[in-house]
Amino acid sequence: MFKQMPIRLRLTAMMVILLTLCCVGLTVILNLSAGNMATKIDAVATSSTPAQQVDKKGEAMDSFQTTSSEMPLTPSINAQEARTDFQFESMLYMLVVIVVGGTLTYYVSGKVLKPLTTLNRQIQNRTVHNLSESMDIPPTHDEIAELTQSFNEMMDKLNAAFMMQRRFSADAAHELRTPLAVLTTKIDVFKKKNTHSIEQYDELITIFEKQTKRLSELVVTLLEMTNMNDEFEKETIHLKAILQEVVAELSPIADEKEIQLYLEGEDHKVLGNIDLLYRAFYNIVENGIKYNHAGGAVNIQVQSRDHQIMVAIKDTGIGISDEEIKNIFEPFYRVDQSRSRAMGGSGLGLAIVEGIINKHNGKITVTSNEAGGTCTCFQIFLEQA
Repeated sequence: MFKQMPIRLRLTAMMVILLTLCCVGLTVILNLSAGNMATKIDAVATSSTPAQQVDKKGEAMDSFQTTSSEMPLTPSINAQEARTDFQFESMLYMLVVIVVGGTLTYYVSGKVLKPLTTLNRQIQNRTVHNLSESMDIPPTHDEIAELTQSFNEMMDKLNAAFMMQRRFSADAAHELRTPLAVLTTKIDVFKKKNTHSIEQYDELITIFEKQTKRLSELVVTLLEMTNMNDEFEKETIHLKAILQEVVAELSPIADEKEIQLYLEGEDHKVLGNIDLLYRAFYNIVENGIKYNHAGGAVNIQVQSRDHQIMVAIKDTGIGISDEEIKNIFEPFYRVDQSRSRAMGGSGLGLAIVEGIINKHNGKITVTSNEAGGTCTCFQIFLEQA
């Protein structure tokens, strides 16, 4: 029951209980002390008056001294009344102090907790439509201000995730709609004619093959991104062996575009998934070939640096501007929309690459190359095999 109370009432109740214990203890101590003092004062007041005492020689002397046995043991009526009045007044003052203290505690706690109440009301009014609105941070520089700052940072991250999810859904729908629209248009045009030649049938079949292949590749890529969060077993991998396999696989495509592939560096072992790392390096090297000039080159370097394995893949291609570098890892983002579509790109390759590298506790950076192309640097943290 106590834990279900609001913080303000809970704090007030705790302060009232603490204040009550302190007041009761202080009142008991004061009453005991005042009672002892009243007894001593009453004893002195009612003691015998000066009397004549005779010594052994018959000389008289005045004495005001009384022994302890001569002090009255029963307090007088006045002392008892004074003690009763003191006890009553102390109890009354104790109740007044508790009531006033509890009231002030409730008032002060309301003032102190007002920023928290305001923060709670703002959080309750927060919806998907106003995630980007930041809340005012109170100028108190206390825990509530820190909580508001942390909440604003969380809202910024959540808003960015919502925006990315929204863009991803819209882009995915657009990518799926485009080939379907092409197929629908071709079918409508084809149905309007009563007779068709063999060439027209072959053209329609070719378009169907091209668009269905595009749809299949897009669906497979989307499924791969969906399954990117699945856990995988790590194994010892010879990194250079994977890169050699990638170069051998892409050499025919590179030869067609008259592009040279170079692989340099020593072999290093890392822990990871061989299929995922192969896919990541394959996508990077394939992009370096696709968006390159005839007679260009793609250079792959493997080296150890500060207890890390770095794979640098440089190409002499069309390059990426500084404004676009920060967006290339977003799903469906294309540096050149028309050229990417013509080459069959879906804009998901680098997004998958970033996800794979992150799952291997690595880091991927992209910097401009002096030759006008791009330099994509993978940094993979070494793990004990």
